[in-house]
Amino acid sequence: MKIGIFQSIALTLVMIAGTAISYSSKAQTKTLTPKIYAVINRADWCPVCKANGGKIMSEVMPACKNLKVQFVANDLTNDKSISASVAELKKNNLYNTVKETKATGIILLVDAKTKKLVKQISVAEPSADIIKEITAAQS
Repeated sequence: MKIGIFQSIALTLVMIAGTAISYSSKAQTKTLTPKIYAVINRADWCPVCKANGGKIMSEVMPACKNLKVQFVANDLTNDKSISASVAELKKNNLYNTVKETKATGIILLVDAKTKKLVKQISVAEPSADIIKEITAAQS
C-alpha cells in the first residue's frame, strides 16, 4: 500500500510529536502501564517505511489499543529528527537498548521493565503477524 505525501507528513508528525503513544480502553480512565515498548525505526527516505507506514498507523496501532504497549518513534530521516528521537528515547530509558540499531523499516520490541530487546520485526510483515508478535512479547 502506497502512502501519499500528506499521509507521510501526518505519520511523521504523529510519530515525532506524539512519539510516546499509549492507549487506554474506553472502560479505563488511566493510561495502561506498558509492558513492551515498540520502537519504530523509520525515515522519510526509507522505501519500506513509505510503503508500510500507513498500515502501522491504521491497522497495527489501533489493534494494540488494549495491550500494554507504548509506541515510540525513532526517526532516522536527518540530524534534526534523530536528535528529537534521541531525546524521546532517553526520556523513556530506551536509548542504550536501541542506539546500535540503525536499520529503518523495523519495530524493536523492548521489555519495559528490563529494557532488553525482545524481538525485531519488519514493518513489511503482515499486520496480523506484527500484532501477534507484540501480543506475544507481553507474556
